[in-house]
This record gives sequence, structure tokens and C-alpha cells, in this order.
Amino acid sequence: MIGRILIGSGGYKILGGLYLGWGIGANDSANIFGTAVATNVIRFRTAIILMAIFVILGSVVEGPSLYDEMIFSEARGENLALAATLAAALTVTLITYLAIPTSTSQAAVGAFMGIAIGASGFAEVEWGRFFQMLIYWIVNPIACVVLCIVLLRGLGVLLRLLRSNTTRDRIITAGLIIFGCYGAYSLGANNVVVTTAPYYHAGMFGEPGTAAARWAATLGGISIAVGALTYSKRVMETIGKKITPLSPFSALVVVITHALALHVFTWVRVPVSSSQAVVGAVIGIGLYHGAETVNRKTLVRIFSGWLLTPVVSAFLAFALIELIGA
Repeated sequence: MIGRILIGSGGYKILGGLYLGWGIGANDSANIFGTAVATNVIRFRTAIILMAIFVILGSVVEGPSLYDEMIFSEARGENLALAATLAAALTVTLITYLAIPTSTSQAAVGAFMGIAIGASGFAEVEWGRFFQMLIYWIVNPIACVVLCIVLLRGLGVLLRLLRSNTTRDRIITAGLIIFGCYGAYSLGANNVVVTTAPYYHAGMFGEPGTAAARWAATLGGISIAVGALTYSKRVMETIGKKITPLSPFSALVVVITHALALHVFTWVRVPVSSSQAVVGAVIGIGLYHGAETVNRKTLVRIFSGWLLTPVVSAFLAFALIELIGA
């Protein structure tokens, strides 16, 4: 099926979605294993291999459940799908190049909205669905700050019950790897929908349904894995080192918080920002140890990236409609 789509008539149009998937892997891998790599718990090469395996698994197993939720208007078609995904991918690439953790889901939704407005007008857009997602985007990082502080206290008490430092270190190391894999799974489950959903709704994977969504999610998951394997190291350094200093235990709490947040939002079928989840968790670490430990300059750069991402993506998508004749 995948091979037929890629080499078939118009198959090149799906490259926009694969490019976006690559951007997700390149940018959001830092959210999964950045803290573990930064604290020297796991090697970068090992981290990205695990990331690739589990992001594909999450994409295939739970990713298809979100595909029928990504509808913002009746504007559909292969050219529109190409314009939307290409605009989102270009936006993510720009922010990734600047070494800023960006929101790929926001880039995608911004592009979808730009396409919907350009093709059908403001009146045809499902604004209720959009504002529902906007609320979840706001809740996501705030909830992660709170959850992170709760976990710091709770898990800290449990670890202090262990008298052996060696045992504690082994548990933290194992936890970073296990929950890192869980985080990669959750990322695939929650974010793969933004890579190929427009093509799914355009009928490129066949009649919309479970089988078509599974094929779409598989291809999207592979593209995310490739991004992780090829271009993720710079953003990992931003997440792991430049917001607030992290100990291995703090890194573990960040990874657990991120993974749980993405999985919960997958259950309610809303794609959210992996970057917002992990940055919220890292801010929680900083606040727990004292607000003065948080690098405000880095946070301003990150917040600016979050605000600009959907706006830039929407404008690019709107412009691409005319450029590619959508």
C-alpha cells in the first residue's frame, strides 16, 4: 500500500507530510531523551535508535484513533494536503534550525487553518473544534508544571527510602530508558496524525476508515523516526542543558511527566505539543528548586517560538495555495 501511494500518480504530494514528520522527529526527539543524554545517562546514538523504534510502534498502535478528529473544514484534496503539510514542515524546520523546541502540532493546525480559510473562507471553518484544541494547548504546559512538582515530591520520598545510592542510581537510569521509550511511543501515538491526516482525508490511502488510517499512521511514524535519526542533537542540548540544570532524578521526572501528558491527550483524541509538555515539566523542576534557577532568556525564546509557529504556518499555507494551484 505505502509503495503504491508513493510511486502512484500524485504520490510526490505526500512528501510534504513526510517532510513534516521528519521535522517532528528532528525537533521532538529532544523532548523524549534530551534530559537523559544531557545528564550522560544514555548515549545519543542509543537514544535515537530507541526513539525511532517506539515512535513507530506508538504511531501504528494508537495513532490511527486521532485521524477522524483532524477536520477543520470541508476543504480537502491532494493539493490542499500538500500545501498544509509543506507549510507546517517549513515552519518546523526554521524553528528547529534556530535550536528552539517548537510545537509541531501547532504548526500543523495553523497550516490546516490557513488552508481552510484560503479555500473556503472564515465562515466554513469549524471554529469550535479549533478553540477546543486551543484550550488544551494552554492547559498542557500548566498541567505539566503541576504534575512535575507532584512527582518530584512523591518519587523523591520513595527514593529516599532506599539506603543504597547505587540502587537509587540504577533505578533512575532504568527509569530514564523505560519512560523514554514510553515517551517515544506516546509521541508517535499523539503527533503522527498531523503528518498524514490531510492525505487521509483526501482519500490517498483509500476510503477513510480504520485500515486507511493505519497505513497513514505507519508512513507518518516512519518519517518521524527518520527525523530523529538524522537531525535531533542540537535541540536536545537546548532541552537538556539551557533551561535549568537537571540532575538524573529531575530528568527522570521530566520524562515521566511528558510521556503521561501526551498519552492522556491521545486518549481524549487531541494532538498537543510535545515541546510544551516537556518545557512545562522542566519549568516545574526550576520552580521546585527556586525560580532563580530558571533561565528566563531561554524561556522567552521558547515562548516566542510557540506564539510565532501557528501564525507563520497559517500564512505560509495561505500563500502556498496560490503557488501550487490548490
